[in-house]
Amino acid sequence: MIVDTNAYILSMILVLLSCAVRDFLIPLFVWRNHLKNKSYAYRFWFCVITQASLQINLVLLLGFLDICNRGTVIGCNIVIYLLILWNFSDKKFFRRIKEWSDSFWEAYRNNRLLIYLLHEIAGWWKKLIRMIGGWMVWRYMLRHWLETLLMAGLIVYNIWFLTHNVMLYHCYQFSDIPVHQSWIYELEQGNLFSDGIYPFGMHAMTYIIRVLFGLNLREILLYAGAYQTVLLFVGLFLLAKEIFHGKYTPVTVVVIISFMLNQGRYAASLPQEAGMYAVVGIAYFMIRYLHEDRKKFVIEGDSRLRRIFRAGSYINRRYIRSEEILLMLCVGLVIAYHFYTAIAAIFLVAAIGIGYIPRIFKKQYFIPLLFCGIMGAFIAVLPMGACLAKGIPFQESMAWATSVMTGEEWVGSDPDYQSELAEALDRDDIGGSLDTDEEAEEEIEKVRVDYSVMTPVEILRFYFNALINFGILAMFGYDAIRLMFICMLFGAVCAVLLMLYGRTRCYGHDYMAMIINMIILCTLGAAQQLGLMELIAAARASTFAEPFIGFIYMLPVDFAFRVLGGWKNKYYRAVLNALSAAVCIGAAYMIVTLGWYHSFFDVNQAYYNESEYLLRNIKKSYEKNTFTIVSPTDEYYDVLDYGRHTQLSEFINMVNKNQEAFTFPTEYVFFFIEKKVLQDYFYGPVNVDLKYAAMDFVYFANTQDYYFERATIESQAYYWALKFKQMYPRNFKVYYEDDIYIAYIMKQNPYSPYDLQVDYLADYENVIEENGW
Repeated sequence: MIVDTNAYILSMILVLLSCAVRDFLIPLFVWRNHLKNKSYAYRFWFCVITQASLQINLVLLLGFLDICNRGTVIGCNIVIYLLILWNFSDKKFFRRIKEWSDSFWEAYRNNRLLIYLLHEIAGWWKKLIRMIGGWMVWRYMLRHWLETLLMAGLIVYNIWFLTHNVMLYHCYQFSDIPVHQSWIYELEQGNLFSDGIYPFGMHAMTYIIRVLFGLNLREILLYAGAYQTVLLFVGLFLLAKEIFHGKYTPVTVVVIISFMLNQGRYAASLPQEAGMYAVVGIAYFMIRYLHEDRKKFVIEGDSRLRRIFRAGSYINRRYIRSEEILLMLCVGLVIAYHFYTAIAAIFLVAAIGIGYIPRIFKKQYFIPLLFCGIMGAFIAVLPMGACLAKGIPFQESMAWATSVMTGEEWVGSDPDYQSELAEALDRDDIGGSLDTDEEAEEEIEKVRVDYSVMTPVEILRFYFNALINFGILAMFGYDAIRLMFICMLFGAVCAVLLMLYGRTRCYGHDYMAMIINMIILCTLGAAQQLGLMELIAAARASTFAEPFIGFIYMLPVDFAFRVLGGWKNKYYRAVLNALSAAVCIGAAYMIVTLGWYHSFFDVNQAYYNESEYLLRNIKKSYEKNTFTIVSPTDEYYDVLDYGRHTQLSEFINMVNKNQEAFTFPTEYVFFFIEKKVLQDYFYGPVNVDLKYAAMDFVYFANTQDYYFERATIESQAYYWALKFKQMYPRNFKVYYEDDIYIAYIMKQNPYSPYDLQVDYLADYENVIEENGW
């Protein structure tokens, strides 16, 4: 297997740096006067939230107006940023420009222009060095050197872990990523919502990278998953700093999730996971708001009846400050990224609200938070509503929302594909999706639970076992899940104890909110076993739950640090800090020794590095539009700007005479064929074989063809190529071959192309008949 490590690492670095420039470097420069003297946590959240909100809504607006392209996006960004800079400036910019131009002209007239320019450059350089050296961040990092070192190490570790298999296979993690790739490509052509209205946050942010830096779209989607997961982990660290007392307990939270994460979706560039940092942002700003004592802001002296009509008095700058605006934007972002992410946010907000009863229902807290939620939702829904009014329909998978509202079950596209495949092949052993009505009713009966015949104790036992089963099957092993529930029990006791004292009451509410959130998510994941309506699959529920596992484990530990931290002696505090660091390191050691350390993620829809290597060489060696690539979808968008591409599945369907014959209009045609299939839904990793080539292939013009029928497609392509090479040995040759991959090149006269429909299995009829294939 070709692993061009240097090229892959360089590609990853460019993608990560581009994302960092987009999310941090630009806003830190543009908003530097606003961010001056702000905390580093605020700066982090401000940068990622405002940039995402600005760029996503800008792309949606320009797309709605049908003027979305590289020029308009860059132009609008320049105008917006210049207006921000001007607003925070002393309004003397043009005067300084005039003074500089006068000095420049005077130096030119006196023949000392070069000396003047060198002097100015030296002055700017010294000023830049002084400015960078004066940044307070260096002092902060020096004071918190161990915390900084641990977090930097965890960031590097997570980038390495999350991109390990991408480096090895240079592959997508999931089979639906090519669909998102197609939507982004269509957006580059000016077509917003090309497949229908869908939460477009991740797509817009990826498009911005393409616009600003021109990086390869496939490369961005390969590595953006690691970047967005690191953002999530930094957000979890900052949220933990708001809740926990131990100095290194927040780092321990990140250590736990970094070492135990087994949800492969976080390694992929998927919309749901891309927006999880915004879910944590909602919790962060909501908890900070609820921590504050707002008694002094209550309007006194009114009767109870009059206070009902005083709601508007709680919507002003006294309550809706910059942090509350960021909360509002977070609400908009979770909807803009994915509706499943919005569900996670709803449950987290509900958990915090329940945990903060009765404070949450006081008007000085409830009304501003409710206002932020409503306005954030309005910001996200408005562009979709405008596009719907324009005549753009919803994307097919958005039927999920309708199914939830009507109480029906939404099974998605994969089971539909299996059902259609089984029906086309007249088989009942494909995925079990082709059930009769009686079988379907029996299946429904299996998940119905009659609680009326159970005692309260039996119901609690049944409920607890369902949660345990969900945790074991969808998250971690039995021991880890058992410890999680033990920590939840002790954490609840600690929360009640903290609530007894005014000084620590808010932290008790925080503890309780984290516990309630985990219970809700586990209940959501165990819905099918509990006989409840399944809003989302258990695997997706675990996606929401896993990031918060570190909070649960640390509740009793942090309570101990909070109790022990009552004495303010600096030497004693230093000992506690050392103990907190030891707990952090000990947590990592225990995870590894107990066998809870995660393994590398499997790939769901993967392709070999050979395709990437070959495509790079073909694009360098052949002129544009002189070649056609016949391969799976994976290469499609890399080829479009250089040559032509034909789906290997469509080609095989044509060769099998199941559709009208077609030819290729280019002089050169390359056929990419896997000799060893890396992943097939039914057969796993297998070598191409005559028994697969003899199977019926059903073409649905769907990327799922390569997921469910890849062994058949590649085997038929392999035997077709052998036959065609035998027929035309001079013009059909092996372009590249190794143990797992082969590529052919066909040179033809475009005005008299080859007939490609040949009977490639005719020589094997006896073998096929003898083996019953």
